Amino acid sequence: MAKKYYSMNEVPIGTEMKVKKTGEIVVLIEIQNFPTTFVTENSTGFKEKYLTHEVEILNWLDNGD
Repeated sequence: MAKKYYSMNEVPIGTEMKVKKTGEIVVLIEIQNFPTTFVTENSTGFKEKYLTHEVEILNWLDNGD
């Protein structure tokens, strides 16, 4: 069976992410393209943009797909 690959554009809004540089947990609120950039919000409501390699996506695709 062929392996299914996922695009970073398929990450659901509301997904938690960990910023690799700081360890801070943020929530995805928007995905922008070219290059793919995640707009996130932290627990205090501060919004920040991160490139896909700057964050670790938490609890996505943990269902064995």
